[in-house]
Amino acid sequence: MNWLRLYITVEGQAEKAFADQALTPHLANYNIEVKPRVVLTNRKLGKRGGILDFARIKGDLTRLMHQDQHPEARFTTMIDFYALPAAFPGWAEARSRNSPVERVRVLEAALHSQFGDNRFHPYIQLHEFEALLYCDLTELQCRLTNAERGIAALQHEVRNLAPEDINDGEHTAPSKRIINHLPVYERSKVRVGAPAAAAIGLPALRAKCPHFHDWLCRLERLA
Repeated sequence: MNWLRLYITVEGQAEKAFADQALTPHLANYNIEVKPRVVLTNRKLGKRGGILDFARIKGDLTRLMHQDQHPEARFTTMIDFYALPAAFPGWAEARSRNSPVERVRVLEAALHSQFGDNRFHPYIQLHEFEALLYCDLTELQCRLTNAERGIAALQHEVRNLAPEDINDGEHTAPSKRIINHLPVYERSKVRVGAPAAAAIGLPALRAKCPHFHDWLCRLERLA
Protein backbone atom coordinates (compact mmCIF):
# COMPACT_ATOMS: atom_id res chain seq x y z
CA MET A 1 0.00 0.00 0.00
CA ASN A 2 1.29 3.46 -0.86
CA TRP A 3 1.86 5.88 1.99
CA LEU A 4 -0.12 9.08 2.34
CA ARG A 5 1.36 12.39 3.46
CA LEU A 6 -0.80 14.09 6.07
CA TYR A 7 -0.01 17.74 6.82
CA ILE A 8 -1.45 18.76 10.18
CA THR A 9 -1.57 22.55 10.53
CA VAL A 10 -1.64 23.30 14.24
CA GLU A 11 -2.03 26.41 16.33
CA GLY A 12 1.13 26.24 18.43
CA GLN A 13 4.22 24.33 19.48
CA ALA A 14 2.37 22.25 22.11
CA GLU A 15 0.02 20.86 19.47
CA LYS A 16 2.95 20.18 17.14
CA ALA A 17 4.79 18.30 19.88
CA PHE A 18 1.65 16.27 20.62
CA ALA A 19 1.27 15.41 16.94
CA ASP A 20 4.92 14.32 16.82
CA GLN A 21 4.69 12.23 19.98
CA ALA A 22 1.20 10.70 19.76
CA LEU A 23 -0.30 11.01 16.28
CA THR A 24 2.78 10.23 14.19
CA PRO A 25 3.45 6.72 15.55
CA HIS A 26 -0.24 5.84 15.61
CA LEU A 27 -1.00 6.87 12.05
CA ALA A 28 2.15 5.17 10.78
CA ASN A 29 0.22 1.95 11.41
CA TYR A 30 -2.15 3.11 8.67
CA ASN A 31 0.61 3.99 6.20
CA ILE A 32 0.14 7.68 6.88
CA GLU A 33 3.19 9.91 7.28
CA VAL A 34 2.33 12.79 9.58
CA LYS A 35 3.89 16.17 8.85
CA PRO A 36 2.83 18.60 11.62
CA ARG A 37 3.44 22.28 11.05
CA VAL A 38 2.60 25.42 13.03
CA VAL A 39 0.39 27.86 11.15
CA LEU A 40 2.28 30.71 9.47
CA THR A 41 0.79 33.94 10.83
CA ASN A 42 3.31 36.47 9.51
CA ARG A 43 4.86 35.52 6.19
CA LYS A 44 7.28 38.45 6.02
CA LEU A 45 8.72 37.77 9.47
CA GLY A 46 8.36 34.00 9.22
CA LYS A 47 6.32 34.03 12.43
CA ARG A 48 4.32 30.95 13.31
CA GLY A 49 1.74 30.25 15.99
CA GLY A 50 -1.71 31.44 17.02
CA ILE A 51 -4.80 32.02 14.90
CA LEU A 52 -4.78 35.80 14.61
CA ASP A 53 -7.38 36.04 11.86
CA PHE A 54 -8.98 33.79 9.28
CA ALA A 55 -7.30 35.42 6.28
CA ARG A 56 -3.89 34.34 7.55
CA ILE A 57 -4.78 30.72 8.17
CA LYS A 58 -6.56 30.57 4.81
CA GLY A 59 -3.53 32.02 3.05
CA ASP A 60 -1.18 29.61 4.80
CA LEU A 61 -3.30 26.55 3.93
CA THR A 62 -3.85 27.71 0.36
CA ARG A 63 -0.11 28.01 -0.22
CA LEU A 64 0.51 24.60 1.33
CA MET A 65 -2.11 22.87 -0.84
CA HIS A 66 -0.70 24.58 -3.92
CA GLN A 67 2.84 23.49 -3.06
CA ASP A 68 1.86 19.82 -2.72
CA GLN A 69 -0.75 18.95 -5.32
CA HIS A 70 0.12 15.27 -5.41
CA PRO A 71 -2.78 12.82 -4.97
CA GLU A 72 -1.15 11.15 -1.96
CA ALA A 73 -1.14 14.44 0.01
CA ARG A 74 -3.81 15.08 2.65
CA PHE A 75 -4.38 18.10 4.87
CA THR A 76 -6.02 18.68 8.25
CA THR A 77 -5.97 21.21 11.08
CA MET A 78 -5.83 21.15 14.86
CA ILE A 79 -6.95 24.59 15.99
CA ASP A 80 -8.79 25.69 19.12
CA PHE A 81 -12.44 26.60 19.31
CA TYR A 82 -11.53 28.86 22.23
CA ALA A 83 -10.77 32.42 21.06
CA LEU A 84 -11.54 31.57 17.44
CA PRO A 85 -11.99 34.90 15.63
CA ALA A 86 -15.58 35.96 14.93
CA ALA A 87 -14.68 36.48 11.25
CA PHE A 88 -14.18 32.74 10.88
CA PRO A 89 -16.48 31.31 8.16
CA GLY A 90 -19.71 29.83 9.46
CA TRP A 91 -19.55 31.77 12.72
CA ALA A 92 -23.04 33.29 12.45
CA GLU A 93 -24.65 29.91 11.79
CA ALA A 94 -22.55 28.21 14.47
CA ARG A 95 -23.76 30.66 17.13
CA SER A 96 -27.34 29.51 16.51
CA ARG A 97 -26.54 25.91 17.46
CA ASN A 98 -27.23 24.67 20.95
CA SER A 99 -24.15 22.63 21.76
CA PRO A 100 -20.43 23.32 21.31
CA VAL A 101 -19.91 20.15 19.28
CA GLU A 102 -22.64 21.22 16.87
CA ARG A 103 -20.99 24.62 16.57
CA VAL A 104 -17.55 23.24 15.73
CA ARG A 105 -19.05 20.87 13.16
CA VAL A 106 -20.66 23.85 11.42
CA LEU A 107 -17.33 25.70 11.54
CA GLU A 108 -15.41 22.69 10.21
CA ALA A 109 -17.83 22.34 7.30
CA ALA A 110 -17.56 26.07 6.55
CA LEU A 111 -13.76 25.85 6.70
CA HIS A 112 -13.76 22.91 4.28
CA SER A 113 -15.94 24.83 1.83
CA GLN A 114 -13.37 27.64 1.65
CA PHE A 115 -10.88 25.49 -0.26
CA GLY A 116 -12.80 23.21 -2.60
CA ASP A 117 -10.21 20.47 -2.11
CA ASN A 118 -11.39 17.04 -1.02
CA ARG A 119 -7.92 16.29 0.30
CA PHE A 120 -8.67 18.69 3.16
CA HIS A 121 -10.22 17.35 6.40
CA PRO A 122 -10.44 20.19 8.95
CA TYR A 123 -10.62 19.69 12.70
CA ILE A 124 -11.38 22.19 15.46
CA GLN A 125 -10.48 21.17 19.02
CA LEU A 126 -13.10 21.45 21.76
CA HIS A 127 -12.40 23.86 23.36
CA GLU A 128 -8.61 23.92 23.19
CA PHE A 129 -5.66 21.54 23.28
CA GLU A 130 -5.54 21.48 27.10
CA ALA A 131 -8.92 19.73 27.21
CA LEU A 132 -7.02 16.52 26.46
CA LEU A 133 -5.10 16.86 29.73
CA TYR A 134 -8.32 16.52 31.73
CA CYS A 135 -8.61 12.90 30.61
CA ASP A 136 -6.01 12.14 33.30
CA LEU A 137 -4.69 15.10 35.28
CA THR A 138 -2.23 12.87 37.16
CA GLU A 139 0.00 12.91 34.05
CA LEU A 140 0.23 16.68 34.43
CA GLN A 141 0.80 16.39 38.17
CA CYS A 142 3.82 14.10 37.83
CA ARG A 143 5.50 16.62 35.50
CA LEU A 144 5.13 19.67 37.76
CA THR A 145 6.76 20.23 41.13
CA ASN A 146 4.50 20.51 44.19
CA ALA A 147 1.38 20.23 42.05
CA GLU A 148 -0.69 17.95 44.30
CA ARG A 149 -2.89 20.64 45.87
CA GLY A 150 -3.43 22.45 42.59
CA ILE A 151 -4.37 19.26 40.77
CA ALA A 152 -6.75 18.24 43.57
CA ALA A 153 -8.48 21.63 43.40
CA LEU A 154 -8.67 21.41 39.62
CA GLN A 155 -10.12 17.90 39.73
CA HIS A 156 -12.77 19.07 42.18
CA GLU A 157 -13.58 22.10 40.04
CA VAL A 158 -14.29 20.04 36.89
CA ARG A 159 -15.63 16.91 38.58
CA ASN A 160 -18.98 17.09 36.73
CA LEU A 161 -17.57 18.04 33.32
CA ALA A 162 -16.35 15.90 30.45
CA PRO A 163 -13.05 17.17 29.01
CA GLU A 164 -14.66 18.50 25.82
CA ASP A 165 -17.36 20.26 27.88
CA ILE A 166 -14.88 22.50 29.71
CA ASN A 167 -15.91 25.73 28.10
CA ASP A 168 -14.52 28.72 26.25
CA GLY A 169 -14.93 31.37 28.93
CA GLU A 170 -12.16 33.90 29.46
CA HIS A 171 -11.39 32.44 32.89
CA THR A 172 -12.88 28.96 32.52
CA ALA A 173 -11.30 27.61 29.33
CA PRO A 174 -9.21 24.47 29.90
CA SER A 175 -5.82 26.22 29.94
CA LYS A 176 -7.12 29.12 32.05
CA ARG A 177 -8.32 26.74 34.75
CA ILE A 178 -4.97 24.96 34.82
CA ILE A 179 -3.02 28.24 35.02
CA ASN A 180 -5.29 29.48 37.81
CA HIS A 181 -4.34 26.53 40.00
CA LEU A 182 -0.86 25.90 38.56
CA PRO A 183 0.58 29.21 37.29
CA VAL A 184 3.84 27.53 36.25
CA TYR A 185 1.97 25.80 33.42
CA GLU A 186 1.72 29.08 31.47
CA ARG A 187 5.45 29.02 30.71
CA SER A 188 5.79 25.25 30.36
CA LYS A 189 2.98 24.27 28.00
CA VAL A 190 5.22 22.68 25.39
CA ARG A 191 7.60 21.02 27.85
CA VAL A 192 4.82 19.69 30.07
CA GLY A 193 1.48 19.75 28.25
CA ALA A 194 2.36 17.83 25.11
CA PRO A 195 4.18 14.94 26.87
CA ALA A 196 1.38 14.69 29.44
CA ALA A 197 -1.28 14.41 26.74
CA ALA A 198 0.79 11.87 24.83
CA ALA A 199 1.38 9.84 28.00
CA ILE A 200 -2.34 9.64 28.72
CA GLY A 201 -2.54 7.65 25.50
CA LEU A 202 -4.84 7.77 22.51
CA PRO A 203 -7.26 5.06 23.83
CA ALA A 204 -8.05 7.14 26.93
CA LEU A 205 -8.19 10.40 24.98
CA ARG A 206 -10.58 8.87 22.46
CA ALA A 207 -12.80 7.34 25.14
CA LYS A 208 -13.29 10.67 26.93
CA CYS A 209 -13.21 13.08 23.97
CA PRO A 210 -15.77 11.97 21.33
CA HIS A 211 -15.06 14.80 18.88
CA PHE A 212 -11.33 14.08 19.03
CA HIS A 213 -12.13 10.39 18.51
CA ASP A 214 -14.24 11.18 15.44
CA TRP A 215 -11.32 13.13 13.95
CA LEU A 216 -8.91 10.25 14.45
CA CYS A 217 -11.43 7.88 12.85
CA ARG A 218 -11.58 10.16 9.80
CA LEU A 219 -7.79 10.22 9.59
CA GLU A 220 -7.53 6.44 9.90
CA ARG A 221 -10.07 6.01 7.12
CA LEU A 222 -7.86 8.03 4.77
CA ALA A 223 -5.78 4.90 4.34
